[in-house]
Amino acid sequence: MKKRFKKVLVALLIAVVSYCTLTTTVNAVPQTIKLGGAEAVPGYVAGTYFTTKTTTSGELLYCLNIHKATARNTTATLVGELDAGVAYIMVNGYPNKSFTGNRLQDYYITQTALWWYLDDTTGSSNLGTSFKTNGSDPNNLRPHIKNLVSKAKEAKAAGYAKTTISASIADKVMSLSSDGKNYISEEITVKSTNLSEYKVAISEGPTNTVAIDKNGETKTTFSSNETFRIKVPVSQVKDSKVTIKISISGTGKVYKAYEYQPANKDQQNVTPSVISPVEENVNTSVDLTISTSKITIIKVDKETGNAIAGAELVLKDADGNEITSWTSTTAGHVIQNLPNGTYTVEETKAPEGYELNEEAVKFTVDDNNREQRIKFYNEAKERVVNIIKIDQSTGQPLAGAVIVVRDADGNEVARFTSTTDPYVLTGLEDGTYTVEEVEAPAGYQKSNEVISFTLDPENVSHQITIENYPEVTVPNTSAASSILLVILGLGIIGGGIKFVQKNAKQTRI
Repeated sequence: MKKRFKKVLVALLIAVVSYCTLTTTVNAVPQTIKLGGAEAVPGYVAGTYFTTKTTTSGELLYCLNIHKATARNTTATLVGELDAGVAYIMVNGYPNKSFTGNRLQDYYITQTALWWYLDDTTGSSNLGTSFKTNGSDPNNLRPHIKNLVSKAKEAKAAGYAKTTISASIADKVMSLSSDGKNYISEEITVKSTNLSEYKVAISEGPTNTVAIDKNGETKTTFSSNETFRIKVPVSQVKDSKVTIKISISGTGKVYKAYEYQPANKDQQNVTPSVISPVEENVNTSVDLTISTSKITIIKVDKETGNAIAGAELVLKDADGNEITSWTSTTAGHVIQNLPNGTYTVEETKAPEGYELNEEAVKFTVDDNNREQRIKFYNEAKERVVNIIKIDQSTGQPLAGAVIVVRDADGNEVARFTSTTDPYVLTGLEDGTYTVEEVEAPAGYQKSNEVISFTLDPENVSHQITIENYPEVTVPNTSAASSILLVILGLGIIGGGIKFVQKNAKQTRI
């Protein structure tokens, strides 16, 4: 019972793409062929002789019944498809392949192999016992004939080739590489029939997602027995849940034989030696996922719960190795693509006006905790106000704004020009204050918003953000109007001059 359960479990763990889409492209099969002349062929084996058959364009044909008359200089019409054994003889016989180097002997081998095969598979009697056993064979052609017949029977038993493709992978969730630079899938195994190669295309996924071979080389075409993996750069993974869709396709060729019948049914039906293949296009697909981590770390005033900018922080792994460091902003700091494990956040420098928090914050990333929002607190040393200027559309800090802080009586208690770091105001007494912008940064509209805040024993700190909108360029219509007036004025003056010149000439006359 345990062994049976184990087999079922293993089967369930292997994700198999079991469906295959098939499209067939049939190269046009001629509905009629024109038969030409014939050439006598010596009786190489047991004195059995006959003639060659060709189309008017010189393409070799093969007869299906030795007892009927050879068709010459007539038209034959397509009557149906022959089996895979006949197709094997045509593809592996003359002129596609040579057995002796002598064209008539090679034609003889192919034609008699076809008659022998039809005798064995359809009950016809094209060739006698002497031909098939101990009849004269001075050129030793019989072994070639028998071998071709034997292989043709195997081909008939197998039937025409079927083109198929399928793909399987043990785990569809991609893993982070050891260097942390890429997500790599497990091996994708492709099984196919009648394909020499297949192609891989990424139909959906992050930019620069590629298929790689066992050596890590990027490829789009693989041989039919190759496996491949999918690689996704970590830098291109923006979401905590990502799907990658992979299309796998190939084209197989199936060579089929066809029978043609002359108008005179007493003449031999024939099959062409040159076969146009039927192309079968197959495809399948695999969907992979990336389940990455997204950790947002926010520095917070312990009393007010407001976000604080200006703290210097560092992230370390379980072994104490530094992974990254940053300076806090009011938007919080986002860290993505952390592998499963335990991490700590430490503060190396406190924001101005705050006590250094020497207690590290610990968190764990695992399959059930991929996205977390972590708050790291600071206590204010005294009453502290952080003021920062940002671009409303991007959220990025702005430098160059002139900002004034006033008390409840309108007295100016601070004036400063913003930088990309928050402005820290300390030493204020309890009371209500206002913050307003008196001059906007270059390229931005001035904010007319007046922000008020109150300091008291319950509210010892504040984080104030002032937004600016970029200026919108408006055409200078007044300037254009002035130019137009000047042009009109010059035109009028010019007209006046011409009028005076004309009258002056008339006066002189």
